[in-house]
Amino acid sequence: MTEHNYNELTDTVLSQLASSGNMSAIETIYRRHYPLMLNFGMKYYADAEFVKDCIQDLFVKLICHPALFRHVEFVRSWLLISLKNIMFDRLKSVKPSSSLDEVPFMTIEENILAIAQTEGLDDEQIKDRRNLAKAFKLLGGSQRMAVYLHFVRGLSHKEVAALLDMNVQSSRNLLSRAISKLRKNMFTLMMLLTI
Repeated sequence: MTEHNYNELTDTVLSQLASSGNMSAIETIYRRHYPLMLNFGMKYYADAEFVKDCIQDLFVKLICHPALFRHVEFVRSWLLISLKNIMFDRLKSVKPSSSLDEVPFMTIEENILAIAQTEGLDDEQIKDRRNLAKAFKLLGGSQRMAVYLHFVRGLSHKEVAALLDMNVQSSRNLLSRAISKLRKNMFTLMMLLTI
């Protein structure tokens, strides 16, 4: 099978191949999900080299123990959970009292503002994007993470639920509350700006 053929395989098929030690499948999973893992890790801990080291540690472990790929239902969320656990373990060894749950989930304000700078947007649209970034900062950590994972990174409700360690309905409810709060925050910001 050529590299091109591996790129056409689904994550589920790749993880089945990877579980038997197929290095091309593991490499394809790595290349496919590396940007997501790096971006996700940076949302927790803003040190790119640290996050890259943790990703490398994860894949060294997966290469040495490919059977870990067995019974993986959602590859993306499983990789992110695994990365989060490795980051937690490494941070814990440095600072015994630290926990990723205590580290504030960084906002996607920079992403929204970058989008706002694209050509074709007028001043009003740019102002709306900036207000959205401010409203986003007012969400709770798990709400920000759910919105980021689902709407920015494109993870399914099942994947978000697996990553946040909750059932799918709870994940949907969390996203629904986050969107309602975003709307409320946006309205409040708009009202403040008109005063």
